[in-house]
Amino acid sequence: MKAKQDAKHGEEGEILEYTKSAYSVTMPNGSIILPREKPCPKEDPKTKWEKFREERGLAPRKKRYRLVFDEIQNDWVPRWGKGSIKKLAEGDNWMMTEKPKHVAAGVNPFDYAKAEKKGKLEK
Repeated sequence: MKAKQDAKHGEEGEILEYTKSAYSVTMPNGSIILPREKPCPKEDPKTKWEKFREERGLAPRKKRYRLVFDEIQNDWVPRWGKGSIKKLAEGDNWMMTEKPKHVAAGVNPFDYAKAEKKGKLEK
């Protein structure tokens, strides 16, 4: 295929500008497909629990993250361990209001809270 081109020449015969050719062909981008070194991995067979869960329509467990957001500190704190949200909540509980249930039991509010906590632990 021959393309027609017009060239404008300068005083000394140099080419100053070209116009586009009358015919143009766009070629597709070349692609190279390389074979895999090893075969594709096979899907692992489902465990008994996974089959059971699918039969019953149970949702998979949600991941519990280690950090939780503490609204008091406006920061992420650990769920358990040193500096956990549970221990921070205990430290923030330094001022307790006296409630009718404390008066009825005739107990100090702090002792009442400690007894409730023991009751929960025994369960």
